[in-house]
Amino acid sequence: MNTVLLIFLIILSIPLFLIIWIFVIAKIARRIYPFPIPHFMTEIIDNPVRRKYIQKPDQIAQRMGTAPGAIVLEVGPGKGSYTKAVAKRIEPEGIVYAIDIQQPILDKLQVRIDEEGIKNIIPKLDDAYNLDIEDNSVDIIFAIACLPEIPKPIKVLKEFKRVLKPGGTISLCELFIDPDYPLRRTEKKWAEEAGLILKEEYGNWFSYQLNFGKK
Repeated sequence: MNTVLLIFLIILSIPLFLIIWIFVIAKIARRIYPFPIPHFMTEIIDNPVRRKYIQKPDQIAQRMGTAPGAIVLEVGPGKGSYTKAVAKRIEPEGIVYAIDIQQPILDKLQVRIDEEGIKNIIPKLDDAYNLDIEDNSVDIIFAIACLPEIPKPIKVLKEFKRVLKPGGTISLCELFIDPDYPLRRTEKKWAEEAGLILKEEYGNWFSYQLNFGKK
């Protein structure tokens, strides 16, 4: 009986072992050669378990202070689950500009919002280092497990600060299983160096959300 139980436990541990090794290998590879997450990976990353139990789209949207009429910028929209949650909370006149550097991701997002009849999401190809957006024009900027994969996060945060309205919010959400996951204190340090101040923080070591504003 003990042998059978041991074999059963070993079998159960194999998927976890593989996941850990994939995480470690991906993290090493990203350190050596930073690259954007391939667009096909968005199907795996944005899954029902994550949305239902870990990073709930509506909860994240509520925590960043969404309100009707807000002008919102999202960097790295993926499949658009979090984009949709924010867009719904800022209806009818609010707009979400969902930007990415990969056109295939934006094309898939466009198909999804067209099929669902969503009118206030605008997918846009743009550069997070040099946004095609006016100074002091955005109420909320958010990035879900995206900022750390950009090689120069402090430079990006300075650009966020440029386009953010006074009193606006920059909301950053991270997840431990992301190969680029930064510790909470690391992201706070990036924000401080970019001239931002911490407004609110939520979550724990596995999944957290930090809201920043201008000093």
